[in-house]
Amino acid sequence: MRLERRVRNLMKKGRKKPLLKVRLPTKITPELCRLLGLLHGDGNMSGGRVLLTDQNREFHKTIGGIFKSVFGLSPNIFHDINRNTHYSHTKSVLVYRFLNEVMEVPKGAVRQNLRVPAYMEKLGRHLQAEYVGGLFDAEGCVKRRQAELNISTTSKSVFEFLGEFLGGIGVDYSKYIRKRHINPEYELYIYGKDDLHKFARYVSFRHPSKKKRMANFLK
Repeated sequence: MRLERRVRNLMKKGRKKPLLKVRLPTKITPELCRLLGLLHGDGNMSGGRVLLTDQNREFHKTIGGIFKSVFGLSPNIFHDINRNTHYSHTKSVLVYRFLNEVMEVPKGAVRQNLRVPAYMEKLGRHLQAEYVGGLFDAEGCVKRRQAELNISTTSKSVFEFLGEFLGGIGVDYSKYIRKRHINPEYELYIYGKDDLHKFARYVSFRHPSKKKRMANFLK
């Protein structure tokens, strides 16, 4: 993927000077892959706004650091008391267009229309591992009392990508398709300390509570 050329073309299309100072990446980095995983896991792109949701406020500081590293700006954090959750959001049109037009993040509730982009299949394992880490940060679950990881998605494309990645790093997993909504829910399960150790050799958590639980099983 010739990211630098696509960014130049995007900048040429822009008619107005952006209100926020933004630095668009010209190569695919680990932090960009982590951000894509977060967005593919539980992001929303609508009305020129990029939004990520999580209850853990501390994690939003991590999200802010990732945004800062990739784009040179930090998103705002909003606390929704009624829903007991927090949102990281930015309304930079340039960031929005970069993610949508260059990195192929779909508009709306991202995972509803999601396909893993072809360029992700061609990246090296360390970059794919950051993408997978973002997915697990957003949508993965680390059990409290037993050595188990699981993740669910409504995207068959993400489900298949995860299966290929886990198989490629030698992690045994179980899969299940749950037909409980209009769209099936695709689920992957990883059991046992041995496979959690194999997973952790490649994939790390940034979500503080998930990172802490995972560390307990890696002792």
